[in-house]
Amino acid sequence: MVVMRHLLLILLISACFSEGLPTVMAAEPDLKTFKKKVEPVLKQFCYECHGPDGEASPRMTLLDPDLFNGVDSETWHDALNRINEGKMPPKDANPLPSAKRKLVVSWLQSELDRSVEAKRSTGGRVVFRRLTKYEYNNTIRDLLGIDYNFAENLPPESRSDDGFLNNGQVLSVSPLQVEYYLQAARKALDMAIVSGPEPELVRQEQTESAKGARDNADIGKQLDGRNQFIGGISSFPRQGKVRVTIKAYSVIPEGQLVPKMEVNIGIRSDTLSPSKTMAVTEVIGTKSEPQVFVFEDWIQKYPLPGKNPKFPGIQIRIKNLTAKPLPKPKKGEEAPPITEPVIFIESVVFEGPIFQQWPPAHHRQILPDTDAKSPQYIADVLSGFMRRAYRRPIEESELDQVVDFYFNIRASSETFEDAIRETFALVLVSPDFLYMVEPVSGTKREELTDHELAVRLSYFLWSTMPDQTLSELADAGRLRDEMPSQIERMLDDPRSEQFIRNFVSQWLDLSGLTRVAVNPEYYPQFDDGLKVDMAEETIRFFAEVLREDLSAENLISSDFAMVNGPLARHYGLQNVTNRHSFERLPLNGDERRGGLLTQGSYLLINSNGEDSHPIRRAVWILDRLLDDPPAPPPPDVPELDSEKAEFAALTIKKQLELHREKESCNSCHKGIDPWGIPLENFDAVGKWRSEAIRIVGNKSEKAGIEAISSLPQNDEINGLAGLQEYILQHHRDQFARAIVTKLATYALGRRLEFTDKKDIDEITAQFLNDGMRLKKLINAIVHSTLFQTK
Repeated sequence: MVVMRHLLLILLISACFSEGLPTVMAAEPDLKTFKKKVEPVLKQFCYECHGPDGEASPRMTLLDPDLFNGVDSETWHDALNRINEGKMPPKDANPLPSAKRKLVVSWLQSELDRSVEAKRSTGGRVVFRRLTKYEYNNTIRDLLGIDYNFAENLPPESRSDDGFLNNGQVLSVSPLQVEYYLQAARKALDMAIVSGPEPELVRQEQTESAKGARDNADIGKQLDGRNQFIGGISSFPRQGKVRVTIKAYSVIPEGQLVPKMEVNIGIRSDTLSPSKTMAVTEVIGTKSEPQVFVFEDWIQKYPLPGKNPKFPGIQIRIKNLTAKPLPKPKKGEEAPPITEPVIFIESVVFEGPIFQQWPPAHHRQILPDTDAKSPQYIADVLSGFMRRAYRRPIEESELDQVVDFYFNIRASSETFEDAIRETFALVLVSPDFLYMVEPVSGTKREELTDHELAVRLSYFLWSTMPDQTLSELADAGRLRDEMPSQIERMLDDPRSEQFIRNFVSQWLDLSGLTRVAVNPEYYPQFDDGLKVDMAEETIRFFAEVLREDLSAENLISSDFAMVNGPLARHYGLQNVTNRHSFERLPLNGDERRGGLLTQGSYLLINSNGEDSHPIRRAVWILDRLLDDPPAPPPPDVPELDSEKAEFAALTIKKQLELHREKESCNSCHKGIDPWGIPLENFDAVGKWRSEAIRIVGNKSEKAGIEAISSLPQNDEINGLAGLQEYILQHHRDQFARAIVTKLATYALGRRLEFTDKKDIDEITAQFLNDGMRLKKLINAIVHSTLFQTK
């Protein structure tokens, strides 16, 4: 009951914070000029398409011209951009005379600028942002010293319209979620804080598989694409870390890939064998020099048998993920020659629970070893824990509340450890832990404190809490002075891998790979392992551009690729590695690779699993790379029906031209399709092709490829190279601004608004002046007013 009362208090506090602060406008909108001068121009030149009887969106007659208090400021800002870019009015409409254009632009720009200043004078809205699931998990790991997926059972998170998971406007907390957080906190603390004597170590060694796939123990040790090694473990711990040591080697026929070994821990339950993967690694050892692999993990991650199971014990299952199954020999026949990479298992050793010391380091990290549990010890322990959990110095009143909570429940708790675990759990479900708290004292924009800045910086570049160095600099008030060196240190730290992986995956929608089912009729050699490699290719490519301080222009067109053996073979690249690790491959210009637009992740995500989808590819370019997403299509627009025989023989370009014969379709597609057509030489899974294959019924049809398109401005784009050149020559500044916008959105954890325009303009100009170097861009964002104020 005590805990539940505290949880209700937490919910009330969360609700208060999530309301934000009201804003007060001192300036007034200039609606008089709009009515007398601007609206007549709009009626004459815009309402034909954007008026009550027009088909184009938005309906300008419905827009509120009050850019200070109205809800349509963003739409007016978008209209201003389109007028400035020459997109409105369109080429086939009556041109807007220079004087009238200047009048509309001048009024819009003035109103937007004045409303920005008015809103900024109030400090804008406070974004009270909750930690994402991955940020929560990383923070618990660093706070408790345990690498475990404690966020696994937390509810799924919503993705904002811009694709990011860390947008504070979609990160709320419900009463049900608090219950999940409490469960996760208790589980983490059960693992972190131990009690009693050190448990006894269990050790078991296997040199033979429990049962060979061909009823032959030796064959069970030889892993081709069908076999697996099964090691039965009869005695095992139910808590703590375990270690699996495997001695193995491989035989790799010439020209074949190095085999990947997958190690799983699971159980056998009737006809099912649930398991989880412990590790996946390459095996390059030889029979004369086998490799020894050591894997450690928490046994709680894996399926364990219940009471009185039919099949007691656990199993270690080892598979070869690379080889295709060898043909099964008939009785009395010799085994066929090895034509696929094969793994041989010599021994498997299971040990656990393993501890370097007792109590273990993760226990001592939060509970210094002492027999005296005095009130002062309790206060010191809680003070240190809360300081790290809240990521700031704590107030005496905050500490007193938590200390009181501990002593209130200590009498009803069996042990000290039980009481301190529950007290720590209270800390881990408080808003000060679950949220990035940045309180303000008034209505005007304020500078972040050093501790708040340390938190923003750490979750931007590491997706976790500040380390000791950042915290000490914040304590001393020197973080701003040391900012350039700290950014460099943080980007060099392995934890920056979290920034790269999370930002790239969300910006470029790499999760889309799981939404596309590849049709095996079209691509029988494709497997889901290639999807994993495609996502990793894009992440490793961005990392290379960042870490080697290359121009972001390489994201559009580059003279290198980041590939591994399977992906290089899939793309048809020559003289490549047979390893599964990624490496930089120089390109000579003939490979038709280089840049995001040639990578399997982008090409497969924007396909239907059978053929390319130039519309989706075009929308992705406009949205993700140019930050100019087209309006969503009407709900009743049909897909292209390429399964009809008369359609199957046509190129995609011809099919789209027929689709555009409807005027309602043409108005949208004429500005979209030309961005996707130049990539038609890439099929659904990212392979280069000179013709398209389509299956209609039981027949396979061939269709030609057309990869030349024309934009409404009469700019012709010829194929991949033409598209890359066009973006870099005609949309380089727009691409640069898009990167700035996407990265700033991720860094701030909120959607950017037109109030941020001046800051984004300044950062973009600096980014372009710096040769579009990502490290300099990160520095510019961190040093900006956007990042350093609240």
